[in-house]
Amino acid sequence: MGEHIQNGDALLTLIPHLRRAVGMGEPFRNYDAVMGAVRRIMRDLGIGARHITISTVGLVPEIRRLADEIGTGDLGEIKLAISLHESSDAARSALMPVNRKYDLETLLDACRYYVDTTGRRISFEWALIAGRNDDMGSARALAAKLRGIKCHVNLIPLNPTSGFGGQPATLPDADVFVRTLEQSGIPATVRVRRGIDIDAGCGQLADAASKDTAALRLAAKA
Repeated sequence: MGEHIQNGDALLTLIPHLRRAVGMGEPFRNYDAVMGAVRRIMRDLGIGARHITISTVGLVPEIRRLADEIGTGDLGEIKLAISLHESSDAARSALMPVNRKYDLETLLDACRYYVDTTGRRISFEWALIAGRNDDMGSARALAAKLRGIKCHVNLIPLNPTSGFGGQPATLPDADVFVRTLEQSGIPATVRVRRGIDIDAGCGQLADAASKDTAALRLAAKA
């Protein structure tokens, strides 16, 4: 299937024909190991930084650290994505407990720092959950939070998994969500759901929950 690259506690599986590195867990929990693996991917396999995206639940110190290293180091045009999923502290804290350590204001300040320091756009991941965060009101609230940040929103109808009881938003509701964001000047794209047949949730709530648990343990030690 692909080549495994192990560096410290980080394990990435590179799928050559897709040029995709799939990681396990919260990458910023093992920041040095993951960045070492990223450098190996670029150096040894010849994959450019612009083809690599690091996705995090939002560990603020590491977001700022990455911004500084991109600005002064050899990481080039590596991309950053934030698993957001909710636009209020109460809702996000219930879904992702790391928000109790780094609330939305603190997280978005770090995202602004990233954009200002690197000059690069940041991505936000939003798993669309039917009846929870897929309506026009949620889209307007998200747009208000992201106003002024150079960003793009990736919308993914939730992959139902055994670890989370929500259901995916319908494609018509997803399209309305996109239009609502774009009317507020926030570019967005609905992504295709993958891995439904194997109960996969990478980049979504099952994965975010496992990342978040690990990230919260790390944050508690900070």
